[in-house]
Amino acid sequence: MERQIINKKKRVFSVEPTKLSPSEVFKRKYTSHLVPALKKLNMDKNSSPINQLTVKHEVDMALALSAQEFAWSRFLLEKLSSSNNPTTTTSSSSNVTRILERSCKEDEDGEIEEKLSELQKLLPGGEEMNVEDMLNEIGNYIKCLELQTIALKSIVQDTT
Repeated sequence: MERQIINKKKRVFSVEPTKLSPSEVFKRKYTSHLVPALKKLNMDKNSSPINQLTVKHEVDMALALSAQEFAWSRFLLEKLSSSNNPTTTTSSSSNVTRILERSCKEDEDGEIEEKLSELQKLLPGGEEMNVEDMLNEIGNYIKCLELQTIALKSIVQDTT
């Protein structure tokens, strides 16, 4: 049974730490990396203008730093760290649209291999993984992207 400590004002404090869900842990890590980076960009905006690629670089860096237990995160972090200037690190929606259009036109022969190849291109470091590892990582990557979207929406709502 959980021990509790009662202070003079009758407040009850748990001795055991609160268990957070993995998504809550990710959100906290993500915002703890992203918010300071965005504040720094905002403070530095007088010396250099802020552009979309710079913000995207910080958003992607926060994502990579928040999920370091996954292989895709390490590949993304390596890619972001090796680039001197902020660049697009994930596929744009136009790339995804082209992939979907291509998949609709394909014959059934080789369709699975083609789609796996496209998935490998979308996942940071996916081309260096075997199919089983890539499929495990892609699920984690998608979940982290969903959580990233939720966190960014929350930040936008708080600032407007």
